[in-house]
Amino acid sequence: MKLKPSPALVKSSLSAHSVVGLVIGYLMYLVCLTGALVVYKDVIQRWEQPDVAEFSEFDSTTVETALNDYLSRQEQSPESLYVVLPTDHERRMHLSDGEAEWLLREDGTLGAEPREGLAHLLVELHYYLHLPSNIGILLVSALGAMLLGLIISGLLAHPRIFKDAFRFRLGGSRRLEQADIHNRLSVWGLPFHLMIALTGAFFGLAGLLVLTAAPAYYGGDREALIADIYGGDPVVEAPVQKVDVAAALAELQQRAPEAEPIYLVVQKPNTSGQFLEIAASLPGRLVYSEIYRYDADGIYINHQGLSDGIAGRQILYSVYRIHFGHFGGEGTTFWVKLAYLLLGLALTVVSVTGVNVWLARRGGRDWVNDFWCAGVWGTPAAIAMAALGAVVGNFSLIGFFLAGLVACLGLSLWLRDETRSAMLLKWGSAILLLLLVAVHGLIYPAQVGQGPVLAVHTVALLLAAWFVWAGYRQAAGIKAAEASRGGLAV
Repeated sequence: MKLKPSPALVKSSLSAHSVVGLVIGYLMYLVCLTGALVVYKDVIQRWEQPDVAEFSEFDSTTVETALNDYLSRQEQSPESLYVVLPTDHERRMHLSDGEAEWLLREDGTLGAEPREGLAHLLVELHYYLHLPSNIGILLVSALGAMLLGLIISGLLAHPRIFKDAFRFRLGGSRRLEQADIHNRLSVWGLPFHLMIALTGAFFGLAGLLVLTAAPAYYGGDREALIADIYGGDPVVEAPVQKVDVAAALAELQQRAPEAEPIYLVVQKPNTSGQFLEIAASLPGRLVYSEIYRYDADGIYINHQGLSDGIAGRQILYSVYRIHFGHFGGEGTTFWVKLAYLLLGLALTVVSVTGVNVWLARRGGRDWVNDFWCAGVWGTPAAIAMAALGAVVGNFSLIGFFLAGLVACLGLSLWLRDETRSAMLLKWGSAILLLLLVAVHGLIYPAQVGQGPVLAVHTVALLLAAWFVWAGYRQAAGIKAAEASRGGLAV
């Protein structure tokens, strides 16, 4: 006897399949879009709080003042105390105990707390999809692994993909148009896309490997496994005293004059086991930093071997800079970041057009089209709404973002016309961006024409103009289609 599923079961299974495919497609789109924007998170942070003092020069007195100012306010010392140093690229100084954080004034005293604004929201969405970190990073890494599989399978499934690298069929069949855009951008950005997928998959899967390897090879001791991979901490036993930052920085200058300190950490402060770590970037190297260790007297202990240790350690510590484009010397950093932004946006378009091709092949239309339209064109509007919330006050930005997405989804499902919905959502994004620039300018009038504020406002205005133009094109297409149907009716 043959077992044949009922029509109702088939229909519900197809709906479930569509939901899963759309959710994965949207999450891939969201991770790619936020990843492209996160490249400029330092600019966005400076735009969010433009009235914070900025400087690139500091001395040991500034650092010691910050440490003493913090420790004098605390009854109990933290496990680690971080001071992020200003550089030519990040002209702000921070202090953090791992839970709270403060921006520092030029004299080293504690200033305002940094806002968890738009930059924080974008980072949370890109790293963790704003889920609990252990779950989110695994999900994002799984998306990276899926992206890697899609790239490889796409290459194998299209033997003419390189031969047709400059073939465009625009303005005709929507399926062919979307397929050509998808395939062309896939080929042109192939090395970048492979690198992003591979390094993106690494971040969470490395943690998963630690969870599985520690019980198998280290008796469950994860710290011992991590120490073998990245290098262990030194063991120090000395009388409690203030850390001599000046001596440590002077010794580092003698030992590695080319190194540029980017942050320092007082480990186990105000205990007999305290020691100082100075993380410094090295010119011409992709490793995020080398970490130099000193005792409280500023006497050199060792360095972690991230730049000259085993090859695997050097590779692992280079993944971050490769994935986010944080490399390039003076004069090249700007172009590296711009390239990462454009290539990241191209990967975003690839993820969207891939789903568009699938929708075109389905034929007809239903709620799936409305859901996808709201996701693609509602996300920029939701991000703009969250940015507006960040500027106006200390609101829950993830709440603003999700509320914006839900509103866009409701509009799309109500209209049941993805072309008209896309037009309205584009115009909505333009209005929100214009409002964002206006409100930010009213709150910070003295900074309107300066540095990051000018850059972000310029980009926002250009994007608003593009959304208006794109929406107008769709409106013209809708009118032409209605006129054509009216002519046929006559």
